[in-house]
Amino acid sequence: MSNASCLASSARNEAETALLAPTAAADYHPTLWVDDDFLTLKSEDDVIDASIVHELQHEELKEEVRKMLTATASDQAQKLQLIDAVQRLGVSYHFEGEIEAELLNLMMASAISDSVANDLNSAALWFRLLRQQGFQVSPDILEKFKDGEGNFKQALVDDVPAMLSLYEASFLGIPGEDILDQAMAFTAQNLRSSSAAGTMSAKLAEEVSFALYRPIRKRLQRLEARHFIDTYQNDESHNGALLRFAQLDFNILQQQHQEELLGIQQWWGGLDVPTNFPYARDRIVEAYFWIMGVYFEPKYCLARRMLTKFIAIMSLADDTYDNYATAEQLDALTQAIERWDVNLISGLPECMKMLYGLYAYIFDEFEETVSKEGRPFAPPYAKKALDRTLNAYLTEAKWRDADYFPNLEEYMEVALVTSCYPLLATVSFVGMAGATEEAFEWLSRDPNGLKASSTICRLMDEIVSHKLEQERKHIPSAIECYMEKHKVAEEVVVRLFEERIKNAWKDLNKECLRPTEVAAPLMDRILNLTRAIDVIYKDHDGYTDSYWLKDCVVSVLKEPVFI
Repeated sequence: MSNASCLASSARNEAETALLAPTAAADYHPTLWVDDDFLTLKSEDDVIDASIVHELQHEELKEEVRKMLTATASDQAQKLQLIDAVQRLGVSYHFEGEIEAELLNLMMASAISDSVANDLNSAALWFRLLRQQGFQVSPDILEKFKDGEGNFKQALVDDVPAMLSLYEASFLGIPGEDILDQAMAFTAQNLRSSSAAGTMSAKLAEEVSFALYRPIRKRLQRLEARHFIDTYQNDESHNGALLRFAQLDFNILQQQHQEELLGIQQWWGGLDVPTNFPYARDRIVEAYFWIMGVYFEPKYCLARRMLTKFIAIMSLADDTYDNYATAEQLDALTQAIERWDVNLISGLPECMKMLYGLYAYIFDEFEETVSKEGRPFAPPYAKKALDRTLNAYLTEAKWRDADYFPNLEEYMEVALVTSCYPLLATVSFVGMAGATEEAFEWLSRDPNGLKASSTICRLMDEIVSHKLEQERKHIPSAIECYMEKHKVAEEVVVRLFEERIKNAWKDLNKECLRPTEVAAPLMDRILNLTRAIDVIYKDHDGYTDSYWLKDCVVSVLKEPVFI
């Protein structure tokens, strides 16, 4: 896109004299962060003094933890527990090579030790950690904990930590693994019963409740780190050096995230969204939180900034297509972006001209970034995915204006695209130096893992959002389409969709097993995008009504860990 800079400049100049858009049907609350000071950085001297002390301690402790991980294990169960703690404390990104080697050794060992094989807690942990790493290990290690009738032994119920470990392992299942389906049903039912009976300690009851709400497999890594740091320090057997390292690491990384977000928020503030897009959601902090879930590690700083800006622009586009413009106006905007033809937007409202300029700006930034890395092939794949998404948005707008009621299959074909997850997955690769042209080509074919992720995104969104959307002029949701086709009640459809979500997670788990079709770090973006959906859309649309998300944002972006 060689003329992106001049296009962006032209549209921005026009946007400077933007007129207020008409009031739209949607009524979104304003940003929650206008008067919040958590993005106000400390004085430079304070930051430097604290950083020097903490970074010295951080480096010393990192080497101490590295030695723990690589030390010859006299007990396989203890090594598993150490790796699990390192991962859940959010510091495993420092030791990827060491953890890979240790888990490979455990998998390739000539025999699983009795301390693992005969203990349900350790056996389930062995399976979960190796599956999380992508190793194709069998769940048959769990067979010995079943009785002669093929059911899990009832005596296991009293061992709550073991039941919790088996419960967590069950979420790593793939299609056809009946033993893990059985384990999930058995543990969930009995953990709920044990919790209701009040027979366990308050600390353990809290962990059980937390796991029943969201298992480890579906947790965002920064939220899990914040949660587990508190849990781990209350464990009498915790390792002091590992805990201290995790606390320091969390705070150091949080400071970097705050600095990144401050820069992004300053860019966003220059757009004056409340004035120029009064019908749209003003959610830049929530957008950053979303993308921090996709990649939080320092090495992905540039990718994180790029994807946050992009998802924020897509949010404006979503609301423009959904709540503001007519299908005729949107047709012109879609064609203008598709062709990069500024002349096609001349008759559009100023906010739509500004949106065009934002897309030109972001792709200009993409090109500047990847040109330094010798990856000119990346932006065209993102552009193709954007064009596909905007055309799907346009289709929905045409259905809305024509009062068209699509059938379920027709709706889902479009709705999986308007979930934006095929597009966001593609753009997530743009900022990653390891994303090859072959990886982009693979993603452009809608592989099974991406389909599973998009399905989870779309159906979770439908379950929590469809009633609110029907309060204004809007196309029918998947729930309405299914109810119309099959003449069933809403609660029946919700249960069916929840089962489809569960099965889609199995499909995604399968695609994450080795050998993966693309490098594991790329598959991790798709997995993490899916985890973000479970956090943001679990019970409510936490992006639209972001009061539901505020505590999560504060816990990882505002409040440091107390050391």
